[in-house]
Amino acid sequence: MMTGGYGNEEKVRYISLVRREGGEPIIGIPYREMSVDPDLVASFVLAIIIFENRQLKTFVKEGYVVVIEEGKHVVGLLITDRVEDEDLYREGLISIIEKFESGYEAQLIAWKGDIRPFREFALSILGIYPYRRLDWELVPRLVTKSEATPDRQSSIPWSVGETDEKLHKIVGFINGKRSISEIVEASGISDEETLAILSMLDRYNWIGLTRQLTDKSVLVKKMEPPLHLIGVYGDQLVRILELFDGVRTLIEVCDELPASIEVVRTVAKNLIDTGVLAYEDISERGDEQ
Repeated sequence: MMTGGYGNEEKVRYISLVRREGGEPIIGIPYREMSVDPDLVASFVLAIIIFENRQLKTFVKEGYVVVIEEGKHVVGLLITDRVEDEDLYREGLISIIEKFESGYEAQLIAWKGDIRPFREFALSILGIYPYRRLDWELVPRLVTKSEATPDRQSSIPWSVGETDEKLHKIVGFINGKRSISEIVEASGISDEETLAILSMLDRYNWIGLTRQLTDKSVLVKKMEPPLHLIGVYGDQLVRILELFDGVRTLIEVCDELPASIEVVRTVAKNLIDTGVLAYEDISERGDEQ
């Protein structure tokens, strides 16, 4: 699993880039809820920097830390919870600003006030600070709008231009069987961008995530099976659920049944998808789940 080099993204609350000359917001990505309005905090900080022409590198407001960096054309703001090493987040913000100004210098010089072309840069920001850093061995599956209720499947505001093309390419590789690492390898898109896109899909309820079912997976019963599964598997289902006891591995369960590993794996997958079975973590066994 890849870890971030610019601090813990779970501490990040808000990232924004603002035009230095006029103070217009160019792009802003909210990560997590705040007890104060991040736009008001940003406006206050920018008033000091841009309009009062004062140097300000860090600002603290109600327990939040605002890391500030100025580029040639934009000012970057990164709002975090209190952190031990602010410098890591500052390095991340500097990297974002440098990449943005390098890619959009012509548009920034010939400013026309249209910020829509900049939305696809969210992919680069989320490559550094994804909404959530996902384990490479997780298996994503597409969910329907009804399955996403009550959180609702939402449109992704950053799915424009090249980002939109890459997002739909990644979606094309999601089949409920490939792990994230397999999707990364198959897509030809960089690790950072693939994980950024998957974090978008996760954030906006386009995908569900589960672990890859292997011969060493350990499963445990979490609820009674629905009637339609009892109708499909009959009395054998009771015996199957008894064997998935949170101790036996999938291959050990298979050894107790008159069925091939492929059949047992298919049954187990159906039971996981319906919530009857769930993965059990048994760290002392040393097995890879």
